[in-house]
Order: sequence, then C-alpha cells, then structure tokens
Amino acid sequence: MSILSRLINSIALGALTQCAALGQGESVAVLFNSSQPESKAIAEHYAKLRDVPENHLIGLPLSDGHTISRREFTATLEQPLAAELARRNLLDGKTASIRYLVLCWGVPIRVNKDDALNEEGRNLAPLPLRRNEASVDSELAMLPQHGQAPKRFGIVTNPAFRQSDPKQISPANGVLMVVRLDGPSAQLAKLLVNRAIDAEKDGLWGRAYVDLRGASSGQLKVGDERLRKVAEIMRRSGFTTVVDEKPTTLPIGYPASHIAFYAGWYGINVEGVFAESTVEFMPGAIAYHLHSYNGSMIRDAHARWIGPFINKGATATFGSVFEPYLELTPDQPLFFSRLIQSGFTFGEAGYAATRALSWQTVFVGDPLYRPFGKGPEKTRADLAKRNSPMLEWFHLLAVNQGLAAGAPAKAAIEHLLQLAETKDSAILQEKLGELLVASGQGAAASAAYTAALKLSDSPKQKQRIAAEQAQLQTK
Repeated sequence: MSILSRLINSIALGALTQCAALGQGESVAVLFNSSQPESKAIAEHYAKLRDVPENHLIGLPLSDGHTISRREFTATLEQPLAAELARRNLLDGKTASIRYLVLCWGVPIRVNKDDALNEEGRNLAPLPLRRNEASVDSELAMLPQHGQAPKRFGIVTNPAFRQSDPKQISPANGVLMVVRLDGPSAQLAKLLVNRAIDAEKDGLWGRAYVDLRGASSGQLKVGDERLRKVAEIMRRSGFTTVVDEKPTTLPIGYPASHIAFYAGWYGINVEGVFAESTVEFMPGAIAYHLHSYNGSMIRDAHARWIGPFINKGATATFGSVFEPYLELTPDQPLFFSRLIQSGFTFGEAGYAATRALSWQTVFVGDPLYRPFGKGPEKTRADLAKRNSPMLEWFHLLAVNQGLAAGAPAKAAIEHLLQLAETKDSAILQEKLGELLVASGQGAAASAAYTAALKLSDSPKQKQRIAAEQAQLQTK
C-alpha cells in the first residue's frame, strides 16, 4: 500500500462528515404569498420533496413588491405570521417545534427605511447603525424574541453566531433560521430544492475558485484575508482550489470549469466569466460574490449577483439587500468550514456565520441542503454501486487530501496510475498531468494532458488543459 493510500485510509476524507441528518421536514415551516398561485405551488413542491407536514404551510396575502414599508411589514407579514405560527403550535416565543422558516418566491424581500420611526436610543447609536432598513428574512429570524419589544434600528446580535453545535441554532436560543426559495422566476426558485436533493444523492464535487482583489493594505485587506482563509479551507478539504490575485473579477473567457464553490468580490453587477451565456456550475454548487448590494435584486437574472447565479445553475447563495458594512456580512470562512468540515445544513452554516440579525443578510436555497452529510465509505460505496461518474471526483478529493496532509507527489502519481478509473477520466488525467509537470516529467505529463483532452466534455477544462500543454511544449 502506498504512502498516499495509507493517508487516505487514515484521514477518512475529513470533508465528508458523518453527521446525522438534523434538519428534516417537520422542523420547517413554509410561508407563501397566497395572492400568487406560483408562490403556493413552490411551497407545495418543497413540502412534497422534503416531507413537510401540510399544517406547516402558511399562506398570507402579501404585496407582490420586492420592497415593502416598515409599517406594511409589521401589519401584513410579521404580526400575522407570528400569530399563525403560534395558533398552529409551531412557534410561540421560544417554544417551538420548528427550526427553519422557508420563504417562497413572491414573499417580499426588503423592508424599506422609515425615518419617522423615532425609537428610544436611536440617536445615541453610532451614526451607521441608526438605520432601520433590513431584509425581511433577517427580521423574521428574530420571531423567537417577538415577546420582547423589538428594536428596529441597527443590529441585534445573533445568539447563534459561531455556534459549533447545529442543534443549538434554534428558537429555544433566540433564532429562527429563515432562508428563501427565490430567484429570477418561480420556476428557478422551485428548482433550488431539486438541485439540492440531487447533490445530496451524489455529493457536491468539483473545483473551488476564490477571486481576491490583491489588497495587501487598507480597508480591502480584511476582505482578501477572509477569502484567503476560504481558499485554505477548500484546499485542505481536498478540492482543487484556484486563487486569483488580480484586482479585477475573473474575466470573460477564464477557464473556470466544474465550479463547485465560488467566493470572490467586488463588482456591483455580474460580470466576467459569470456573465457568459453558460457557466459550468456543478450540481449543488454554492456561489458567493461579496458586494454591499449583491442581493438587492434577487429576481433579476442579469443584475447584481444572486439572481444571475441562480439563473446560471447555482444551488445556494447569499448576500445583502442594503449596505451591510463589511464586518457585518456573513463570515465566509466560518460558513464554509461549518458546511464542509462540520456537515451543517446550508441554513445552519449560514446562521452560524451571521453576526447580525435585524440587518441585511438573505440566504437563498434549500435550508435543509446538506451536501456533506454522508460518511466517506458510504459515499464511495454508493457511487460505485450506481457506477456514478462522480466517483472520479471522489478519487480526486482523496488524492488532494492526501497531498494536503503531507503525502509526496510521487506517491500521488503512483496512486493515480494504479486506479482503474484514471484511464477513462479526464479529471484524473488532468491531475496526473499536473503532478507529472511538478515532478519534471514533461513527456509523461504531455501524454496525460492529451488523454484528458480526448476524454473531456467540458469546454473550459479543454481550454485550460490546452493552455497548460502549450506552455509545457514551449518549455
């Protein structure tokens, strides 16, 4: 047995945790806009696929607007919802049988500022925190604290921030996880749960792309430091991780293939590779582009970032509906570590990474989505039994984890050459070529790249491999 094989067996693919499924249908309430048939259809579709009891579906006649006033939010949404949840014995203060609230396409997204709301203490708060505009979702996350006099200006500290035990993210501890099925159309919103369930069956596989701004000083440095931590989490978890240091976003034509994860910043509207007609998102892909208003136009397929991500095939994303300030955006390293390394659901990871409630954050996707909920042996056995094409990604993840744990490149090369799947896998042949280049075996690397080019059905992968091969021949 090679050094790499021993490492693979010993580390047990740490990215694939063996957490029990904590978020089931009975832990979810679903809110839809009863004035819009499409909204109800999404609620019923979600309930069917996630086994949500019929009694947990709540329809309210809501505005069809994207943004509503503070008064309308309180009178038509917050208070009626709280009353209905209590009437059905789902949530009454901190006594609850649910942990999640799913908002369906058609439910308003933003609560507009109300300058006439002169609350006690507001004038004493720091000027940036005297604002009272917020996301609908972040306000509703505070429903377990509804018995207390709500403070509308500034932020309320999330009691679940940095939580390491997912079971503690609950109304009993003061927070309801509010996530929405939304997007540029009702059909795309409905597809989010299908995408999540498909990815749970086969796993979330692919490559990670982290787009920095190259900031080494000043205010932007903090954002880049966060993203560097994200890249390290991805790398140590076994995902091939590409880090771009240039100040601009990934440009049109960038060879971003098989995207499982994307994290970057800082354009206001979708641009570069993500504005192309086709984006190579893998099943279950999670994408996040940090900008103050990345979630302000969720139902537009071409503006900001959340709408375009969902339109191009992402399964989950998140952002801000108004200016949040950098330090009050979700902690990206914490989000990805909880999701990948701790096996949290999308909703749990999101709220564990969120410092502020009654603020600007919105999470879009299926809150029960748990891409890393299976143990490694079960994952490998399931993929092999079904002869799934994702098995090649399992092997790549294992090789990458072995290398991250200290295995030499020579051992990784030997392991790939011994695998029966390598011969017919563009993914594994590309990795083999990469390792052979690093080991100074140019001719063998060129042969591996040639094999990968013949096997690949990804235009972006072919583009990347052709460029690598051309560079190798030039050398």
